[in-house]
Amino acid sequence: MLMAELHPFGHEPTAIAARRVLWVGAVVAALVLIIIAVLYRVVQRDMIPQVARLTERAAAIPPAPRLQAHPHGDLVVLLRQQEALLSSYAWIDATHGTARIPIERAMAIYVQEQREKQATAPSTPSAMTQEPRQ
Repeated sequence: MLMAELHPFGHEPTAIAARRVLWVGAVVAALVLIIIAVLYRVVQRDMIPQVARLTERAAAIPPAPRLQAHPHGDLVVLLRQQEALLSSYAWIDATHGTARIPIERAMAIYVQEQREKQATAPSTPSAMTQEPRQ
């Protein structure tokens, strides 16, 4: 059977089912409005009071000790102080002859002492390779 045979005038209907389309559109619109109303109620009842409580807590000044207001600037000051300690001479205890020297100088002294130890050490094998005494 052809399409023309289904309709008495020999052609397909040009109109769409407007009532059905409008009915489906109305149902979708009603569902959207219901969902919006439910979400609005949930936000008003649950979310807004929680946010208000959180902001009240955040506004309160915490007890001491407090965090640094400007940690980057404090870090720069600390690093400068440490660098000054590592690169300067100073007496720690003058009565006992204890002094602080720059780190580069201290490392050079240490290397020199280690070289002197190696130069004065006997050239015999280490104690680990010697046979045990009986």
